[in-house]
Amino acid sequence: MAFKRMIALGAIPLMLMTEVGMASSLILPTPAQLAGEWTLYPEADPAAGCELHLEETQTLHGDLDCVEGLIGARPGGWLPTPDTLALMGGSGTALVHFNRYKPGIFKWTSASGKTLLLERKNK
Repeated sequence: MAFKRMIALGAIPLMLMTEVGMASSLILPTPAQLAGEWTLYPEADPAAGCELHLEETQTLHGDLDCVEGLIGARPGGWLPTPDTLALMGGSGTALVHFNRYKPGIFKWTSASGKTLLLERKNK
């Protein structure tokens, strides 16, 4: 019993060091860095895309009806996180979290398997 307790206590510092190391390696982009013109589209059909403008104030403009058709809810804003860009609902809840995929491109896959890409247009 004492041996198991020693192993468990020894694992705690290792877990804490790993969490701190991982958290410090992710850099939170500022809203100014992500603000601008973007296109949201199904990976299989880029022509069915929606134009979005992410404001530095974390509000959205553009074809929000089209976005609602793609994600199933109307976004009211957006939020940068260290590894995602989230579209937020009017109540402040996250509707979708787009993961970093490639430079200037975020990716989200719905529960039904539909994959959407959010791609920055040239500045």
